[in-house]
Amino acid sequence: MTPVADLSKTLDLSILRNKSALVTGGASGLGALIATSLAENGACVTIADINEELAKEFVAASSTKGLHLNYASTDVTDWQSQVNAFKSAIEFSNGRSIDVVVAAAGVPGQAFITQDEEPPSLEKDPPQPRSVGLNLDVNAKGVHYTSKLAQHYFALPPSSETKAAPDFRKALVVISSLAGYLELENVDYTASKWAIRGLFRSIRSKMEDLGYRINLIAPWIMDTPMSKDFADMCRKFGFPVGDADDVAKAVIRCAADQTLYGRALAIAPTKTFDLRDDLEGLNAGIKMKEFLEGEAKEFMEYFGQRV
Repeated sequence: MTPVADLSKTLDLSILRNKSALVTGGASGLGALIATSLAENGACVTIADINEELAKEFVAASSTKGLHLNYASTDVTDWQSQVNAFKSAIEFSNGRSIDVVVAAAGVPGQAFITQDEEPPSLEKDPPQPRSVGLNLDVNAKGVHYTSKLAQHYFALPPSSETKAAPDFRKALVVISSLAGYLELENVDYTASKWAIRGLFRSIRSKMEDLGYRINLIAPWIMDTPMSKDFADMCRKFGFPVGDADDVAKAVIRCAADQTLYGRALAIAPTKTFDLRDDLEGLNAGIKMKEFLEGEAKEFMEYFGQRV
């Protein structure tokens, strides 16, 4: 059993200086915030993103601030594309190695039953759900690829010119969602986030055995380009919306805190907490019950959702 995260202790973030990091989906939204935070703490950061124009603009703007960012054009659903991104990050690093990997790329989904659905008919076939394939490919398969490549390249020895940092355990952070702990009608998105949670639960012991760390981040609704419309709607009805900066802070903690491994952290509107996603915590049931009966109660009642 890994120790419950102590989120109150002060960290020495200088441990991230000159470390090599890769962030998928780093051109905008949560990924861009995470990439910026890592770079501001001295890391050499490679952004792996499919949006070339946006990514190049972001890297150019960051470079004027003295931040060390690199861009690798990447389709996270394609294995070779991700391999190339990891190689680019390693080439860009100071020690020809990789120290921190953040699987942040993601896309939204759609409701299981949409408002524009027609009544069933044998004369006209129903249309195929629009976002299932892309959503599961990016959010589930893409994160699986990123995680496997992190495990593979973490073992790459640093160049002879660079001494390995014996006090630094390499870190993989996977971005899931609190949707991965709920039953929501946005089924393909929810299912893909459950899949990330399942991946995390399946490999955390093995990663620890190898001397690496994996942690999961589960944000609530955040005001990002991907979920802006939904976040605006929530505010209109007085429902809580999270602060995206808290997600970046949690990732930095996961990267820097060498005692933090195998934990799932919830980024709620008012606080960040350890979900206790393990047997002792009833697989996050205890903490989720507290959250859903607390600050998320009105939201859940309005949408008629179940735990």
